[in-house]
Amino acid sequence: MSFSKRCKKEVLKKEPINSLAELLCVLEFIGSIRISSKGYSIVFKTYSNSEARYIYNIIKDSYEYSSVFEIKDLPSGDRLFKVIIDNDGICEDIMKKNKDFFINTSNDLEEVSFDDIKSFLKTSFVFKGSVNDPQRGYNLEISTSDKNLADLLKESMEIFELNPKINTKRDCFVVYLKDSDKISDFLALIEANKSLFELENVRAMRSIRNDINRQTNFDKANIDRTVNASLKQVDAINLLIKEDEFEKLSEDMIEIGELRLANPYASIEELGAMLEPPMSKSKVNYRLQKFIKMAEDL
Repeated sequence: MSFSKRCKKEVLKKEPINSLAELLCVLEFIGSIRISSKGYSIVFKTYSNSEARYIYNIIKDSYEYSSVFEIKDLPSGDRLFKVIIDNDGICEDIMKKNKDFFINTSNDLEEVSFDDIKSFLKTSFVFKGSVNDPQRGYNLEISTSDKNLADLLKESMEIFELNPKINTKRDCFVVYLKDSDKISDFLALIEANKSLFELENVRAMRSIRNDINRQTNFDKANIDRTVNASLKQVDAINLLIKEDEFEKLSEDMIEIGELRLANPYASIEELGAMLEPPMSKSKVNYRLQKFIKMAEDL
């Protein structure tokens, strides 16, 4: 099962944020209204058993009513699940509340409760969204063919400072998050705690690997600089020896020069520690640079 499906399944098993608000949102996404001589009925269709049972439960929570639950095996091998509300009074009440619900009005979101907005984001993700496996990168998106709904999704996310973007793909509007911090915030918002922990674990491991790589590259660069500098010093000392200038130097210069030739890959600190008495790094470096300057003058 993909990370996205696991995340949705986890969310569907959680207690609703607001049962009625979630029911009204699901009606927007996958619900349909039937009117017949017998009255109203509202039908929800899905190919997911988890989604169907979730819808059944939020209807029961909202109205203490057990809806009709149907399962149909299709020739393709898939199963179609239907959850049907065939109570006229409940259907009429849902339609009345749906008309005044914020996703169907132009209400300012500042006047809408956080729970209603969270319910909208949660159900939007479950029925219209997806999230990448964090091992493969960071991307959470919700797609809709309705431009107004996409704008409302973006505005709802901005209430919680998620900073979403909107992109257009063919006839769809895609509201998306690519920042791993914001995806974590979104998962926390819809109470997908287990998925959030999995994402944070991947982020932590990736951060550790990046730190190790940076340190390795830094150490390698330092080693390369040390080796290049020491080889330049060795070349300078050898040139002074060849030109019979080395033996004319002071005893401490000769001692450091011979020590460098015998230990071409030792650091300046290591060379200083080999001397008796030990010499500071700055003094050793000064004398080694002096060899290079004298060689250049030759």
